[in-house]
Amino acid sequence: MTDISWFEILSRTTPKRPVQLDSLITDGQKPKPSGKVVFHEMDLTPSASLWERDASNPTYIGVRILQPPKSAHKIARVLAAAAMEREVLPVILCRVDYSGLEQFGFRVERIPDDPSAAQAAEEEIRKFWDLAIIIDGDEIALWSG
Repeated sequence: MTDISWFEILSRTTPKRPVQLDSLITDGQKPKPSGKVVFHEMDLTPSASLWERDASNPTYIGVRILQPPKSAHKIARVLAAAAMEREVLPVILCRVDYSGLEQFGFRVERIPDDPSAAQAAEEEIRKFWDLAIIIDGDEIALWSG
């Protein structure tokens, strides 16, 4: 996908219509103080295979979806931003009929529910796409705040 495609995904990732801000700006309210930037502590180091790739080719990562996400648009924003900034292209490994990420144009691979069949399917997809890492979609939802 091109950068323009990722910009299109980012532009479509909202659950609602834009809020009218004019009344907020002219309401005479003082701005709230800025908050602190807090990063999640991570016990795991990133996969070394993420960085051992040929710079001219994108790195593919798998995103495992076990249940429909509460906010697919937040996950879509994080994945589209990662794709644009780091050329890390997501492949969604989905065990539910509809993850919500299809509407944004992501590549979604269906995985069976049976644990042994799911493991075999994930392994086959990992080899086909040369996935550097497979992460859980629930974790990405936490990153997006």
